[in-house]
Amino acid sequence: MKFYGVCPASCGEFVQGILDNEEYLSSYAINLFSVATLEESKDIINKGPSKSRRAMELVFEKFNIPIEDTKNISLNIKSQIPIGKGMASSTADIGATIKATLSMLNKTLTGEEISKLAVKIEATDSLLLNQHSIFNPLTADVKKYLGGINDTKVVILEPDDILNTKLIRTMPDYKSYKMQNKEIIKTSFDLLDEGLLKNDLNLIGRACTYSGLANENIHKKPFLKEIIEISDRFGCYGVNIAHSGTVIGVLMHKKMDDKRIIQYLRDSEISRHYKKIYTSDIIDGQSREEEEWNILKTQK
Repeated sequence: MKFYGVCPASCGEFVQGILDNEEYLSSYAINLFSVATLEESKDIINKGPSKSRRAMELVFEKFNIPIEDTKNISLNIKSQIPIGKGMASSTADIGATIKATLSMLNKTLTGEEISKLAVKIEATDSLLLNQHSIFNPLTADVKKYLGGINDTKVVILEPDDILNTKLIRTMPDYKSYKMQNKEIIKTSFDLLDEGLLKNDLNLIGRACTYSGLANENIHKKPFLKEIIEISDRFGCYGVNIAHSGTVIGVLMHKKMDDKRIIQYLRDSEISRHYKKIYTSDIIDGQSREEEEWNILKTQK
């Protein structure tokens, strides 16, 4: 019998930076997914990615089930998510594996408990909570839960470049650069909080743009200011980035004409760096659960 788990990608973060001397972020989910499949087998065992394998073992440990019992379980990951771009591919693989393992064991954990397991493997983000929050990626502590976002999509600019999240966190001046941005990041989180509470996409977009520009002293994004100007020209809400990645997102209402802005971007010199430009829906709350359930149904 096969058991499945699903977890979405992100297009970076709305906001990320220092609050009260600790690092926090707020991610958002898009409709690209990682699917984990577990199956007991007496033949060749597919171990799967090492981080995901460890995630499965941690669930067994959580419920005091011997890790030895995992030795005959094959793990397969099928993912739509680009790797090394700041789109939470690793978090999604880990989250999907934890959900598949819970299904196999007929157990449940809250989003907070799943996040606490994931952070034992590596720094994680708020995607595993199934709800927007201000979230510590190093401890999986939630500073505050935020409101939702409706009827929104994002034009994603994806370069060939990849970035190792672990590597950027080990930069000698990483923490001091973050501290320099402290005031603007507080303003950004305040705007995001208000925007998500009121479902005000203009406030959310401003929060993202401020945070993205502040992050330029840590990892510069080619053409960021030009992309922000184009976003404004086309009446979009703002621009967000993967703070420890390479993608950029242009936030817009679902009814806006994304094809027009994509064509404009592709016709500009920006496309020489961002070779892939495409649209994804931002999924939130019930819509996210529905999309995950639809994917699960196709696996069975």
